[in-house]
Amino acid sequence: RPAARTLPRRGRARGPRASRRARSSARPERQRSRRMLALREAAGAALLLQLARLLIVDSARRASLPPVTAVGLLCYSFAAAAAALGALPPASAATLEPSALAASPARLLASLLLYRSLAGLGCHLWLWLAACERLEPALGSRRLLVVLLLCTGGAAALAAATVPPVQRRYASSLAPATLFALLQLWAQSSPESTVTLVSVRLQTRRLPWALLAAVAILDGVTAALSPLLGIGAAAIYHALVGLPHNAVLPPPPPPTPSLRRQVAGEGDTTTEH
Repeated sequence: RPAARTLPRRGRARGPRASRRARSSARPERQRSRRMLALREAAGAALLLQLARLLIVDSARRASLPPVTAVGLLCYSFAAAAAALGALPPASAATLEPSALAASPARLLASLLLYRSLAGLGCHLWLWLAACERLEPALGSRRLLVVLLLCTGGAAALAAATVPPVQRRYASSLAPATLFALLQLWAQSSPESTVTLVSVRLQTRRLPWALLAAVAILDGVTAALSPLLGIGAAAIYHALVGLPHNAVLPPPPPPTPSLRRQVAGEGDTTTEH
């Protein structure tokens, strides 16, 4: 009996202390996660500002954008601005459930166009620009638009067919699926070309998988589900329909400054190399 009486008292005495220790140990973790989130948001804002500066200052680059590339950049940018102003539901409201979409069709736009962070949006726009500028001239604007729509619908169909209902909310955002489908199409069209990503030179065929691994490491395995569905939809399209092989070539290097000098004379010129 004495032991039975003292044990609950010890438990009651230790309970508040243990909870205080747990709260004090969890506080640095929360602060660290907040710092990481703020750092990622700052990096995303820097990417967006750099892209806006590139397209605003360089008028020749802006005028040379293919139609699907330019319309995609505008759609993603205006959707993010509309969500920030409250005109569109936030990215957290994205869903593919038919009942929810029937009640609020704007949630489909949130699923197709929105990201949960500025870092995701900034990376999406830069990769969209790099891939579309090389893929659209090779395939044509109309075919590229049809392929992207088919791959986005195929990713949604794969999510409905293969993902359990409990985990389907992780695949509700289709914007990463569209981007990774585009990257996979680029990789399959020109597998031997190379691309430089953060000072790392990669073959194009490895680019989607390297970015998928980066998403899984930085955002968790569940965040990589939607990109994986996009890669699968693009692979299925390539297996059924096909794409022109090696049609997408890397851009030519910038021209070197000329070393020619013309020497004024009596009607003749001298060229020095």
